[in-house]
Amino acid sequence: MSRAARWLGAFYLVALMTLLVPACGPAGKGTNTTGQGTGTENGTADDKNRNIRFGMPGLAKEDSANKEAYLVDRPQYVLSYNDKTKNPNWVSWQLTREDCTGHVERGPFKPDPLLPKSIVHVSEAAYTGSGFDRGHMCPSADRSDTQENNNATFYMTNIIPQAPNVNRKGWERMETYCRNLSKQGKDLYIVSGPLGTGGEGDKGPAEHIGSGKAIINVPAKCWKVVMVLKKGESPTKDTRTFAVLVDNNQQADIKWPQWRVSVKKVEDLTGLRFWPNLPKGIGEAIKAQVDDTDIRVEPFKAGKKPGG
Repeated sequence: MSRAARWLGAFYLVALMTLLVPACGPAGKGTNTTGQGTGTENGTADDKNRNIRFGMPGLAKEDSANKEAYLVDRPQYVLSYNDKTKNPNWVSWQLTREDCTGHVERGPFKPDPLLPKSIVHVSEAAYTGSGFDRGHMCPSADRSDTQENNNATFYMTNIIPQAPNVNRKGWERMETYCRNLSKQGKDLYIVSGPLGTGGEGDKGPAEHIGSGKAIINVPAKCWKVVMVLKKGESPTKDTRTFAVLVDNNQQADIKWPQWRVSVKKVEDLTGLRFWPNLPKGIGEAIKAQVDDTDIRVEPFKAGKKPGG
């Protein structure tokens, strides 16, 4: 082969490689389907977000075609939103002392601006007169350090229809208990969400509320799972976890410790996998236990409105 022919062949080879390499893309930027998050450009949450330190419990993607598990990734929390039920599938957040020791004004409920136009933007009016409370998953008081952080808890993607006696009694007491743990120096990793269809508000049973395009599923149950760590501590087989599962009806009272179940039971019912980045042996051990910590729930003081 002549020198000119060899040079021409090499030229075409380099040109072909130049065309092919960009199509492959940078290393590590492939589509993620685990739901554990490797980067927001792939429609999965950034794994540096402290609210999903141990991974997301289910697949969610920031993709308008992914309407039943649309990812909302914020500094305040990470959630999977379901346009079919108009509820979050789950909401995940970290709670520390610094998150809940401020004093802020209560913000207004608002449609979530992070949702694409193809997903219905629910407003607070859809709940008016329904007999159900606008129940926070990530509580307002868990983000009371700044007004901006608190306002984010009032986006309607973080809200479900909760029976008033759940929201204002046992659920509120459980939220306060979690904040008290954080004020004692604990770091809590929490996931919460709805389950099923058909609850009971103060106007009776209902499967849905709202009207028009904003038809909102009323869950049959509400659940929450919590991992409790000392600040700077890594999980071990002795790490405390607790979970609650409560019927979404008016029979609820303040005695939330009686709602406790294992984290594993909530996984089995929801199909989710909590804290999936934990080593297998540790995750299995701490999710199998039913917390039996002695918890005393004080009755409401005279003149104090439940939930106030």
